[in-house]
Amino acid sequence: MSLPQSLPRVPTPEEIVPTIHRIIVEYNTVRAHILQITTPSTATFNNVMLPLAQVENAVQGKLGMIYMLQYGSPCLATQDAFNKARKLYDEAQASWTAEEPFFRLLQAAREKPEFSTLDAESQHLLEKELLNYKHAGHGVLGYAERVQYLKRGVEISDLERKFQQNLAKEDGGMWFTLEELDGVPRDELAKWNDGGEEETVESKKKKFVPFANGGTLTILTNAHLPETRKRMFLADNMKLKENKPLFEEIIKRRAKQAHLLNYPTHAAFRIERRMAESIGWLRGFLGQLQATLCPCGRDEIEKLQCRRLEDLQTRSPDGNEQWREKFPPWDKRYYERLMEQEFEIDQQVISEFFPLEETATSMLGIFASLLGLQFTPIPHDTLTGEFIWHDTVRAFSVWDRKDNGFIGYLYFDLLWRENKYRGNQSVNIQCGYIRPNGSTQYPSTILMCSFPTPTPTSCALLKHQQLITLFHEMGHGIHDLLAKTKYVRFHGYRLPPDFGEMPSVMLENWCWMEDVLKGLSCHYTTLDDNYLKEWRTQHPGEPDPPKEIPERLIHNLIKHRYFNRGLYHLYQLSISIFDLQIHTLSTDEEITGLEVQKLWYDLREEIEGMDFSDCRDGFAFGTFTHLTAGYDVCYYAYLCCTAMAQDLFLSVFVDDPYNKDIWNKYRHGILQHGGSQQNLLKMFEDFLGRPPNMNVLMECLTQGVSR
Repeated sequence: MSLPQSLPRVPTPEEIVPTIHRIIVEYNTVRAHILQITTPSTATFNNVMLPLAQVENAVQGKLGMIYMLQYGSPCLATQDAFNKARKLYDEAQASWTAEEPFFRLLQAAREKPEFSTLDAESQHLLEKELLNYKHAGHGVLGYAERVQYLKRGVEISDLERKFQQNLAKEDGGMWFTLEELDGVPRDELAKWNDGGEEETVESKKKKFVPFANGGTLTILTNAHLPETRKRMFLADNMKLKENKPLFEEIIKRRAKQAHLLNYPTHAAFRIERRMAESIGWLRGFLGQLQATLCPCGRDEIEKLQCRRLEDLQTRSPDGNEQWREKFPPWDKRYYERLMEQEFEIDQQVISEFFPLEETATSMLGIFASLLGLQFTPIPHDTLTGEFIWHDTVRAFSVWDRKDNGFIGYLYFDLLWRENKYRGNQSVNIQCGYIRPNGSTQYPSTILMCSFPTPTPTSCALLKHQQLITLFHEMGHGIHDLLAKTKYVRFHGYRLPPDFGEMPSVMLENWCWMEDVLKGLSCHYTTLDDNYLKEWRTQHPGEPDPPKEIPERLIHNLIKHRYFNRGLYHLYQLSISIFDLQIHTLSTDEEITGLEVQKLWYDLREEIEGMDFSDCRDGFAFGTFTHLTAGYDVCYYAYLCCTAMAQDLFLSVFVDDPYNKDIWNKYRHGILQHGGSQQNLLKMFEDFLGRPPNMNVLMECLTQGVSR
């Protein structure tokens, strides 16, 4: 099939700032023309908002590519160019939204009788644009005050960017002897550098374990010695001290900005862009979860503590009374693993059946089947530096099987590397829309993850939780590809996160289905004879592993699906409450007296039930990307969307999860709309045929099984 649209081109570092200048000029030209020929009496959607929307549509792909490079480019020159470009664009946006005459035109267009005759998406666009101007101070601040207010907003963006850059460049770690690393899998040891800070015979017996690229998680999960786990956790907890003052300054400035616009708190300011009804509703939702989840988490901690005491008594029969104190956070992963092994669940063995690249490609087959799609790999030799930002990136053209229609492009950028975003996300490069001449601009989207890199003797492997993460992010990518909106403002998952996470969370249920797990599995030793040779060396006398994951492993995994899920959701809850509390500072005294560090560890200890007393001089909040990357007053989205997603799955999909008619209805009733619907909750209720059951999350946990 011929491609109707070429792959988006990656700009060079030298092209980034000039491109932003051209985009700004294009906006300035259109805005000046609108102001020249239009008055409030003649203003309509078609002569004020529509020309702006058409420029926004036309330039979004170039902006999207440039903004993607802040996450994905390994080139520091590119990132430096992006920083200059973003500052220019932020300042331009601030100057645009400061303009009183343009605000008056938008207001006048909204008040015209013609507004009621517009399609719903166009009405929604104008309402959103007016909200932008309201949040820029119109109706509250004078012009000079607005300029200063918007300037301070740009300064906050600069602080957020510095926070994220510090995190991407973090390269710390710990030195351990091989004895201290007892229990760590041999393949993992092989990833880490030998030697020491001093070239001595003794130091060469050590390994440098980085905090990033899965290092901390590997130690906490596998190292037998409690002191090794504790040292790694506490050292990791102390990293990025430089982000503490940045974070505190961001929070305080956000609060002051909200007060300037007569909002009582930053949370009240932000909730206007969320699906949640009000701060009161949000407090009630989180409070109810705390009341019901905390007892569940306490029971799970008690079981982990019992297993811990048994293990420590075996290691040191003389004992130590300190063992019997509260459960420390650095032991959680290790004793979860030991308890899973008692259920005959070995995450390390399970991961051998899910090599990253092959599993990701197999996942595409699932989405192709469910949604009537086709993913065609683009030959790697055609993906030159003009079209990709790193040589590990893969790309696919996406087609609709029903009519062979082209849908767009999907990229895989799945492995950790230096200077790359440290989380897992779906990143849009190009939104889809219809051009004024009637032709189609097709979307392009990326799965940008930071899964640990391969070991010297095997490929990258996925633990089951990482498998779920990949499915989740791929769900975002598919949502982005399948949306059909008039305006890029609402394309794909460009919608409030407290609804936008729901489709991807719903898809996580497929990672607990026996046939899905079996279909995705492929033992990594079948991919390369050298892998098999090394596996035999590490498992002398054992038969070669099966090609597919054994049924007993799948059965045990599914049977214990809800093992420690209470603690998993309590972690989300503690961060959600922290997010809400730091953003509900309502007085100058509260702003001045904010103790972010104390509040972070107080809440985690209170809600998660572990003993964080040795960690309180740390800076773990300085490693948390969401609250400086658009998820402020929104981390609760994961809990809210988990409840809605579970309700959707249990009421619509569970009885026939592969029903093509249901999936087609879902594609067109939810995914295709993107964020174009003004009332997302009503859209969801219309699809369900009733209001969502927000209690279903706890119902599933307490029952311990899904229907």
